Amino acid sequence: MSEELETAARYRAHAKELRVIAEVQYNQETHDRLLGIAKDYDHMADTLEAIDRSNEGRKPRPRQLLHKVG
Repeated sequence: MSEELETAARYRAHAKELRVIAEVQYNQETHDRLLGIAKDYDHMADTLEAIDRSNEGRKPRPRQLLHKVG
């Protein structure tokens, strides 16, 4: 699994935890802020997953070797 997908999975887990916590909040402002943060985590996960998809099939570039001429 790529680093992007691993991070995306962690972000989705954080979002899920925040939604669970938000459900038991009696303060509406706290509830709304937690849901907003969860939405941000999901958005970041979506972005990382898109990056991973765009990187599929690409091979890492080998380092260019420098050598002395002469």
